[in-house]
Amino acid sequence: MKKSGKTDAERVRDIWLAFAAGDAMGMPTEFMCPADIRAVFGDDMPGGLPAGLLPAEKSVTHNILPAGSVTDDTEQNLYLLAEAEKRGGVTLEGVLSALEAWIAETGAVEKLYIGPSSLKALEAIRKGTPAAEAGIGGTTCGGIMRTPSAFLWNTAQSEEELEENILTSLLPTHNTSEALEAAGAYGFALRAAFLGGSMEEIFDAAERGGKRLIAHAAWTGCAAGSVRRIREARKLARELSEEELLDHVYSLWGTGLPSADVAGAVFALFAAAGKDVWKAIQLATVIGGDTDTIAALAGALSAAFAGGHNIPQAVLDRILERNRELFASKYPEALGA
Repeated sequence: MKKSGKTDAERVRDIWLAFAAGDAMGMPTEFMCPADIRAVFGDDMPGGLPAGLLPAEKSVTHNILPAGSVTDDTEQNLYLLAEAEKRGGVTLEGVLSALEAWIAETGAVEKLYIGPSSLKALEAIRKGTPAAEAGIGGTTCGGIMRTPSAFLWNTAQSEEELEENILTSLLPTHNTSEALEAAGAYGFALRAAFLGGSMEEIFDAAERGGKRLIAHAAWTGCAAGSVRRIREARKLARELSEEELLDHVYSLWGTGLPSADVAGAVFALFAAAGKDVWKAIQLATVIGGDTDTIAALAGALSAAFAGGHNIPQAVLDRILERNRELFASKYPEALGA
Protein backbone atom coordinates (compact mmCIF):
# COMPACT_ATOMS: atom_id res chain seq x y z
CA MET A 1 0.00 0.00 0.00
CA LYS A 2 1.18 3.55 -0.75
CA LYS A 3 0.61 6.69 1.31
CA SER A 4 0.24 10.29 0.14
CA GLY A 5 2.96 12.91 0.65
CA LYS A 6 1.29 14.40 3.72
CA THR A 7 2.27 13.51 7.26
CA ASP A 8 0.02 11.15 9.16
CA ALA A 9 -1.03 13.99 11.47
CA GLU A 10 -2.06 16.12 8.48
CA ARG A 11 -4.04 13.25 7.00
CA VAL A 12 -5.80 12.59 10.30
CA ARG A 13 -6.74 16.27 10.47
CA ASP A 14 -8.17 16.11 6.94
CA ILE A 15 -10.27 13.09 7.88
CA TRP A 16 -11.68 14.82 10.97
CA LEU A 17 -12.42 17.95 8.94
CA ALA A 18 -14.26 15.84 6.38
CA PHE A 19 -16.19 14.09 9.14
CA ALA A 20 -17.22 17.38 10.73
CA ALA A 21 -18.10 18.89 7.36
CA GLY A 22 -20.31 15.92 6.52
CA ASP A 23 -21.99 16.19 9.91
CA ALA A 24 -22.67 19.92 9.51
CA MET A 25 -23.76 19.58 5.88
CA GLY A 26 -26.16 16.73 6.61
CA MET A 27 -27.55 18.32 9.79
CA PRO A 28 -30.27 20.47 8.12
CA THR A 29 -31.64 17.58 6.03
CA GLU A 30 -31.53 14.91 8.73
CA PHE A 31 -34.60 12.65 8.78
CA MET A 32 -36.20 14.33 5.79
CA CYS A 33 -37.20 12.30 2.74
CA PRO A 34 -35.58 13.14 -0.62
CA ALA A 35 -38.72 14.75 -2.05
CA ASP A 36 -39.00 17.08 0.92
CA ILE A 37 -35.30 17.94 0.76
CA ARG A 38 -35.75 19.01 -2.86
CA ALA A 39 -38.91 20.95 -2.06
CA VAL A 40 -37.49 22.78 0.96
CA PHE A 41 -33.90 23.35 -0.17
CA GLY A 42 -34.29 23.35 -3.95
CA ASP A 43 -33.31 27.00 -4.34
CA ASP A 44 -30.14 26.33 -2.32
CA MET A 45 -29.09 23.34 -4.43
CA PRO A 46 -28.25 24.30 -8.02
CA GLY A 47 -28.10 21.13 -10.07
CA GLY A 48 -29.71 19.14 -7.27
CA LEU A 49 -26.71 19.13 -4.91
CA PRO A 50 -25.80 21.68 -2.23
CA ALA A 51 -23.13 24.18 -3.22
CA GLY A 52 -22.42 25.02 0.41
CA LEU A 53 -23.97 24.90 3.86
CA LEU A 54 -27.75 24.76 3.72
CA PRO A 55 -29.90 27.18 5.78
CA ALA A 56 -30.50 25.28 9.01
CA GLU A 57 -33.61 27.31 9.86
CA LYS A 58 -35.40 25.32 7.16
CA SER A 59 -34.53 22.03 8.88
CA VAL A 60 -37.30 19.82 10.21
CA THR A 61 -35.13 18.40 13.02
CA HIS A 62 -32.51 21.07 13.79
CA ASN A 63 -34.09 24.41 12.93
CA ILE A 64 -32.81 26.04 16.13
CA LEU A 65 -29.17 25.39 15.23
CA PRO A 66 -27.07 27.88 13.25
CA ALA A 67 -25.73 26.74 9.88
CA GLY A 68 -22.40 24.98 10.25
CA SER A 69 -23.21 23.38 13.60
CA VAL A 70 -22.01 19.83 14.15
CA THR A 71 -24.11 17.33 16.07
CA ASP A 72 -23.56 14.34 18.33
CA ASP A 73 -21.62 12.55 15.58
CA THR A 74 -18.65 14.88 15.80
CA GLU A 75 -19.07 15.65 19.49
CA GLN A 76 -19.02 12.03 20.64
CA ASN A 77 -16.05 11.13 18.48
CA LEU A 78 -13.95 14.05 19.69
CA TYR A 79 -14.78 13.32 23.34
CA LEU A 80 -13.80 9.69 22.80
CA LEU A 81 -10.65 10.70 20.91
CA ALA A 82 -9.51 13.03 23.69
CA GLU A 83 -10.15 10.39 26.33
CA ALA A 84 -8.23 7.70 24.43
CA GLU A 85 -5.27 10.03 23.98
CA LYS A 86 -5.33 10.97 27.67
CA ARG A 87 -5.41 7.35 28.81
CA GLY A 88 -3.05 6.06 26.13
CA GLY A 89 -5.63 3.67 24.73
CA VAL A 90 -9.28 2.83 24.26
CA THR A 91 -10.56 1.49 27.57
CA LEU A 92 -14.04 0.66 28.80
CA GLU A 93 -13.66 3.14 31.63
CA GLY A 94 -12.55 5.81 29.18
CA VAL A 95 -15.47 5.18 26.83
CA LEU A 96 -17.97 5.49 29.68
CA SER A 97 -16.23 8.57 31.06
CA ALA A 98 -16.21 10.25 27.65
CA LEU A 99 -19.88 9.53 26.98
CA GLU A 100 -20.97 10.74 30.41
CA ALA A 101 -18.91 13.91 30.04
CA TRP A 102 -20.37 14.52 26.59
CA ILE A 103 -23.92 14.19 27.94
CA ALA A 104 -23.25 16.50 30.88
CA GLU A 105 -21.32 19.18 29.01
CA THR A 106 -23.30 19.42 25.77
CA GLY A 107 -26.87 18.99 26.95
CA ALA A 108 -27.22 15.94 24.71
CA VAL A 109 -30.41 14.67 26.32
CA GLU A 110 -32.12 18.04 26.21
CA LYS A 111 -31.13 18.53 22.57
CA LEU A 112 -32.33 14.99 21.74
CA TYR A 113 -28.84 14.23 20.44
CA ILE A 114 -28.31 10.94 22.22
CA GLY A 115 -29.60 7.89 20.37
CA PRO A 116 -32.05 5.40 21.86
CA SER A 117 -29.53 2.58 22.26
CA SER A 118 -26.93 4.72 24.03
CA LEU A 119 -29.46 6.45 26.28
CA LYS A 120 -31.04 3.18 27.41
CA ALA A 121 -27.68 1.48 27.99
CA LEU A 122 -26.08 4.32 29.93
CA GLU A 123 -29.13 4.65 32.16
CA ALA A 124 -28.89 0.90 32.88
CA ILE A 125 -25.18 1.16 33.72
CA ARG A 126 -25.88 3.98 36.18
CA LYS A 127 -28.33 1.64 37.92
CA GLY A 128 -25.73 -1.11 38.25
CA THR A 129 -26.07 -3.18 35.10
CA PRO A 130 -22.65 -4.52 33.98
CA ALA A 131 -21.38 -2.68 30.90
CA ALA A 132 -21.14 -5.88 28.85
CA GLU A 133 -24.83 -6.55 29.47
CA ALA A 134 -26.10 -2.99 29.08
CA GLY A 135 -25.33 -2.90 25.37
CA ILE A 136 -27.31 -6.04 24.55
CA GLY A 137 -30.11 -4.80 22.32
CA GLY A 138 -28.31 -1.76 20.92
CA THR A 139 -28.66 -2.05 17.16
CA THR A 140 -28.74 1.55 15.99
CA CYS A 141 -26.02 3.42 14.14
CA GLY A 142 -24.49 5.01 17.24
CA GLY A 143 -21.91 2.24 17.14
CA ILE A 144 -20.62 2.72 13.60
CA MET A 145 -20.90 6.47 14.16
CA ARG A 146 -18.25 6.46 16.90
CA THR A 147 -15.89 4.02 15.14
CA PRO A 148 -13.58 6.69 13.62
CA SER A 149 -12.25 7.59 17.08
CA ALA A 150 -11.34 3.95 17.73
CA PHE A 151 -8.91 4.07 14.81
CA LEU A 152 -7.81 7.68 14.46
CA TRP A 153 -6.47 8.00 17.99
CA ASN A 154 -3.63 5.68 16.83
CA THR A 155 -3.32 5.06 13.10
CA ALA A 156 -0.35 2.71 13.62
CA GLN A 157 -2.49 0.03 15.25
CA SER A 158 -2.82 -3.44 13.74
CA GLU A 159 -6.10 -5.02 12.66
CA GLU A 160 -6.05 -7.09 15.84
CA GLU A 161 -5.68 -3.97 17.96
CA LEU A 162 -8.39 -2.17 16.01
CA GLU A 163 -10.72 -5.13 16.46
CA GLU A 164 -10.32 -4.85 20.23
CA ASN A 165 -10.68 -1.07 20.22
CA ILE A 166 -13.91 -1.16 18.21
CA LEU A 167 -15.32 -3.83 20.50
CA THR A 168 -14.42 -1.81 23.58
CA SER A 169 -15.96 1.35 22.11
CA LEU A 170 -19.28 -0.39 21.40
CA LEU A 171 -19.47 -2.84 24.30
CA PRO A 172 -21.47 -0.72 26.78
CA THR A 173 -24.10 0.48 24.33
CA HIS A 174 -24.07 -1.59 21.11
CA ASN A 175 -23.04 -5.15 21.99
CA THR A 176 -25.07 -6.73 19.18
CA SER A 177 -24.40 -8.44 15.89
CA GLU A 178 -25.94 -5.68 13.78
CA ALA A 179 -23.99 -2.85 15.41
CA LEU A 180 -20.66 -4.68 15.67
CA GLU A 181 -20.76 -5.92 12.09
CA ALA A 182 -21.30 -2.42 10.70
CA ALA A 183 -18.68 -0.86 12.98
CA GLY A 184 -16.10 -3.54 12.20
CA ALA A 185 -16.64 -3.09 8.48
CA TYR A 186 -16.23 0.67 8.65
CA GLY A 187 -13.26 0.64 11.01
CA PHE A 188 -11.28 -1.86 8.94
CA ALA A 189 -12.15 0.02 5.74
CA LEU A 190 -11.00 3.33 7.25
CA ARG A 191 -7.70 1.74 8.26
CA ALA A 192 -7.16 0.25 4.80
CA ALA A 193 -7.96 3.58 3.14
CA PHE A 194 -5.58 5.45 5.46
CA LEU A 195 -2.79 3.01 4.65
CA GLY A 196 -3.23 3.74 0.94
CA GLY A 197 -5.25 0.70 -0.05
CA SER A 198 -7.01 0.41 -3.39
CA MET A 199 -10.79 0.44 -3.62
CA GLU A 200 -10.67 -3.34 -3.86
CA GLU A 201 -8.49 -3.60 -0.74
CA ILE A 202 -10.78 -1.24 1.18
CA PHE A 203 -13.88 -3.28 0.40
CA ASP A 204 -12.05 -6.51 1.22
CA ALA A 205 -11.04 -5.02 4.55
CA ALA A 206 -14.63 -3.97 5.23
CA GLU A 207 -15.86 -7.50 4.70
CA ARG A 208 -13.07 -8.89 6.90
CA GLY A 209 -13.78 -6.40 9.68
CA GLY A 210 -17.50 -7.00 9.64
CA LYS A 211 -17.04 -10.74 9.95
CA ARG A 212 -14.48 -10.44 12.74
CA LEU A 213 -16.49 -8.05 14.91
CA ILE A 214 -19.82 -9.83 14.50
CA ALA A 215 -18.21 -12.91 16.02
CA HIS A 216 -17.92 -11.03 19.34
CA ALA A 217 -21.60 -10.11 19.62
CA ALA A 218 -23.29 -11.01 22.89
CA TRP A 219 -26.65 -10.81 21.17
CA THR A 220 -27.49 -11.83 17.60
CA GLY A 221 -30.60 -10.42 16.05
CA CYS A 222 -32.50 -11.02 12.83
CA ALA A 223 -31.42 -8.03 10.76
CA ALA A 224 -30.07 -7.02 7.38
CA GLY A 225 -26.36 -7.77 6.98
CA SER A 226 -23.96 -4.85 6.62
CA VAL A 227 -21.33 -6.96 4.86
CA ARG A 228 -23.86 -8.20 2.32
CA ARG A 229 -25.00 -4.65 1.57
CA ILE A 230 -21.41 -3.39 1.37
CA ARG A 231 -20.54 -6.10 -1.12
CA GLU A 232 -23.57 -5.12 -3.22
CA ALA A 233 -22.86 -1.39 -2.85
CA ARG A 234 -19.75 -1.42 -5.00
CA LYS A 235 -21.53 -3.28 -7.77
CA LEU A 236 -24.46 -0.87 -7.73
CA ALA A 237 -22.17 2.16 -7.83
CA ARG A 238 -20.65 0.86 -11.04
CA GLU A 239 -23.97 0.06 -12.68
CA LEU A 240 -26.27 2.91 -11.65
CA SER A 241 -26.26 6.66 -12.19
CA GLU A 242 -25.93 8.84 -9.09
CA GLU A 243 -29.66 9.55 -9.08
CA GLU A 244 -30.51 5.85 -9.48
CA LEU A 245 -28.06 4.89 -6.74
CA LEU A 246 -29.52 7.39 -4.28
CA ASP A 247 -33.02 6.16 -5.00
CA HIS A 248 -32.04 2.49 -4.70
CA VAL A 249 -30.32 2.93 -1.35
CA TYR A 250 -33.04 5.12 0.12
CA SER A 251 -36.08 3.29 -1.26
CA LEU A 252 -34.96 -0.35 -1.11
CA TRP A 253 -32.37 -0.51 1.68
CA GLY A 254 -33.42 2.43 3.79
CA THR A 255 -31.28 5.15 5.34
CA GLY A 256 -32.67 5.25 8.87
CA LEU A 257 -31.20 4.50 12.28
CA PRO A 258 -30.41 0.76 11.84
CA SER A 259 -26.69 0.10 11.58
CA ALA A 260 -27.01 -1.81 8.32
CA ASP A 261 -28.89 1.11 6.75
CA VAL A 262 -26.11 3.55 7.52
CA ALA A 263 -23.34 1.12 6.57
CA GLY A 264 -24.93 0.31 3.23
CA ALA A 265 -25.48 3.97 2.39
CA VAL A 266 -21.98 5.03 3.42
CA PHE A 267 -20.24 2.42 1.29
CA ALA A 268 -22.52 2.98 -1.70
CA LEU A 269 -21.77 6.71 -1.71
CA PHE A 270 -18.08 6.11 -1.08
CA ALA A 271 -17.96 3.71 -4.02
CA ALA A 272 -19.65 6.30 -6.22
CA ALA A 273 -17.55 9.29 -5.12
CA GLY A 274 -14.17 7.63 -4.60
CA LYS A 275 -11.61 10.31 -3.80
CA ASP A 276 -14.04 13.17 -4.40
CA VAL A 277 -14.71 13.97 -0.75
CA TRP A 278 -17.02 16.90 -1.45
CA LYS A 279 -19.14 14.78 -3.79
CA ALA A 280 -19.50 12.05 -1.15
CA ILE A 281 -20.76 14.67 1.32
CA GLN A 282 -23.06 16.32 -1.23
CA LEU A 283 -24.67 13.01 -2.19
CA ALA A 284 -25.16 12.04 1.44
CA THR A 285 -26.77 15.40 2.23
CA VAL A 286 -29.60 14.75 -0.22
CA ILE A 287 -30.07 10.99 0.15
CA GLY A 288 -32.60 11.36 2.96
CA GLY A 289 -32.82 9.70 6.36
CA ASP A 290 -29.87 9.90 8.76
CA THR A 291 -28.02 12.28 6.49
CA ASP A 292 -25.59 13.79 8.99
CA THR A 293 -24.19 10.43 10.10
CA ILE A 294 -24.03 9.10 6.55
CA ALA A 295 -22.34 12.26 5.25
CA ALA A 296 -19.84 12.33 8.12
CA LEU A 297 -18.80 8.70 7.67
CA ALA A 298 -18.76 8.79 3.86
CA GLY A 299 -16.77 12.03 3.83
CA ALA A 300 -14.22 10.69 6.32
CA LEU A 301 -13.72 7.44 4.41
CA SER A 302 -13.32 9.31 1.13
CA ALA A 303 -10.79 11.67 2.74
CA ALA A 304 -8.78 8.72 4.05
CA PHE A 305 -8.79 7.24 0.54
CA ALA A 306 -7.86 10.55 -1.13
CA GLY A 307 -5.18 11.46 1.37
CA GLY A 308 -6.80 14.89 1.71
CA HIS A 309 -10.05 16.67 0.87
CA ASN A 310 -11.56 19.11 -1.62
CA ILE A 311 -14.16 20.69 0.68
CA PRO A 312 -14.69 24.40 -0.09
CA GLN A 313 -12.67 26.55 2.31
CA ALA A 314 -15.65 28.80 3.02
CA VAL A 315 -17.58 25.76 4.29
CA LEU A 316 -14.73 24.67 6.56
CA ASP A 317 -14.16 28.18 7.89
CA ARG A 318 -17.81 28.48 8.90
CA ILE A 319 -17.80 25.08 10.59
CA LEU A 320 -14.58 25.69 12.50
CA GLU A 321 -15.75 29.09 13.69
CA ARG A 322 -19.21 27.87 14.68
CA ASN A 323 -17.75 24.92 16.66
CA ARG A 324 -14.58 26.62 17.88
CA GLU A 325 -15.14 25.80 21.55
CA LEU A 326 -15.56 22.08 20.88
CA PHE A 327 -12.48 21.84 18.68
CA ALA A 328 -10.36 23.98 20.98
CA SER A 329 -11.23 21.70 23.88
CA LYS A 330 -11.09 18.27 22.28
CA TYR A 331 -9.14 18.54 19.01
CA PRO A 332 -7.22 21.85 18.72
CA GLU A 333 -5.32 20.52 15.70
CA ALA A 334 -8.43 21.29 13.64
CA LEU A 335 -7.92 24.98 14.36
CA GLY A 336 -4.28 24.83 13.33
CA ALA A 337 -3.05 24.85 16.91
